[in-house]
Amino acid sequence: MGSQKGEIAKDSKLSRALNAESFSGMSNALVGDIVDKYENLFYDLQEDLDKSDLNFLFRTYLSQIIVLTAMTFIGITLVTATVLIMVDLNFLLSLVLMIVVPILGTSIFFVLFYKYPSMNASSRAKNIEKNLPFALNQMSAVAMSGVSPSKMFKLLQNFDEYGELSKESAKIINKVELFGSDVTTALSETAQETPSEEFKEVLYGMVSTIDTGGNLKEFLDQRAESALFDYKLKRKEQIERLSTFASFYTALLIVAPLFLVVILTVMNVVGGELMGYGIEQLLRIGVYGGIPVLNIMFLIVLEVTQGDF
Repeated sequence: MGSQKGEIAKDSKLSRALNAESFSGMSNALVGDIVDKYENLFYDLQEDLDKSDLNFLFRTYLSQIIVLTAMTFIGITLVTATVLIMVDLNFLLSLVLMIVVPILGTSIFFVLFYKYPSMNASSRAKNIEKNLPFALNQMSAVAMSGVSPSKMFKLLQNFDEYGELSKESAKIINKVELFGSDVTTALSETAQETPSEEFKEVLYGMVSTIDTGGNLKEFLDQRAESALFDYKLKRKEQIERLSTFASFYTALLIVAPLFLVVILTVMNVVGGELMGYGIEQLLRIGVYGGIPVLNIMFLIVLEVTQGDF
């Protein structure tokens, strides 16, 4: 009896997956119940999704990851098997590769998709904190006229220059105007969802100031001054790091290659070989291959370490 019920449930799940109108619907039908059962194990993903603003339900996103991971494992396994048949390696090495390659490839795929909301949330946090000092200055100036906090955020909502901070402001306005929340509730809820710790502190500070009847303009003045000081300090440190990078670039990617090109040119006139290669051949490899590759690597390191300066 129990096995019959299990088979009926499986048939129902499969039929719902086959009749789904989208990949997300198919994923939910196939593994949605498994996600519901073990959702507590993925609390960090749920939190990152809320902060990333990706507009995915936790159940749908994790279901899609699981299904895509399974498809990736099958695909990598088939490709690996095909390649191994074609190259005809010994049995032991083929067996090791058949086990390692699919597991490694699938693991990388899973980790990348699992961590993507966290990376997106981190990127949003940096964008918010970059624009926060200027937004606080504007809010402080507006607070002087005695307008309500919701009007301040409505004003920020219309400034696309503030990037992700405008989106966070829009969330507060939606909670107030569409869902009927009071201002302090909207601020508290947004503080729980925002990826930026600095913006979270500002929102909770505003809630505390409003609840205790404090001077909101004075609070915003203090926060704006503090945020602007931190912003200037970070920019100064960043400029110093860029100066160091510039020195490394000049020494390693301008002076050193130029020096090597001159030496190899002189050696080419004299004639001979170096490490089994002709001098002219080494020159071509260095000029058309080595120098461009090193420059690209430097740009990648600069982008990763410095971000959107």
